Amino acid sequence: MRWIAVLAGALLALLAVVILWGSGLVEPPERVTWTIAALSALYPQSIRNAGIDRIPCPPLRRLRLYVVCTSGCEDTWVIVGVRGLRPDNLANPGRIPPQPVEESRRRIAEAVAAEGLSLDRQGAREMIGCYLRIEGLPPELVLSPADLVALEAVRGNEDEMRRLAEGLDAPDALSRIDPEETGDGFQAHLFYWDTTRPGRPVLEMDFTLGKNGVVRSLDARESLRGGSVSGSTPGTRRF
Repeated sequence: MRWIAVLAGALLALLAVVILWGSGLVEPPERVTWTIAALSALYPQSIRNAGIDRIPCPPLRRLRLYVVCTSGCEDTWVIVGVRGLRPDNLANPGRIPPQPVEESRRRIAEAVAAEGLSLDRQGAREMIGCYLRIEGLPPELVLSPADLVALEAVRGNEDEMRRLAEGLDAPDALSRIDPEETGDGFQAHLFYWDTTRPGRPVLEMDFTLGKNGVVRSLDARESLRGGSVSGSTPGTRRF
């Protein structure tokens, strides 16, 4: 009968661990939430060939964000949030027809609000970096005023533009985001070099967010700065 007692003890210990993971009191192993995110995005399909990447977002202590893709995001492209052991498909850019932007923003806002954040200036900077990553925009391509002038000077020279882009990939890239406190939140104006779009335009972006990290507004439009963009007409980008 001793082995029954040992087995019962092991099962109780496992149940306690699962309860702690599920409640968020103890962080589950990365592999566990990685698998949960994949299953949430792809079930009943197999997760064997899925590409799954964690979206770094330091202010979110309990919520882990993942991008789940198949076929290089041509077939499936879902952003999943996992809190404890509970997944939530927050955005589905690869869905046909596309998931409405308003729905994605609402689901992301609800997930962030549930964290109960009270951001300082550094936290707001990191949170804006998180939102850029969610949109598929690496924060490393945020431009400082000096970078903007440098881009204007080398626009059209492919070698120099490539060297400039490589030089932007620095550990302190988020320092180029400069949020200002507004009393009940933060606002930030930044220049972003969108190297994935035709003509590689510079975008001017305006963020406002509450101290709880929820975005109140986000406007992005092609800038007249950064040099001329061949074949491109300045306009508003919809996120």
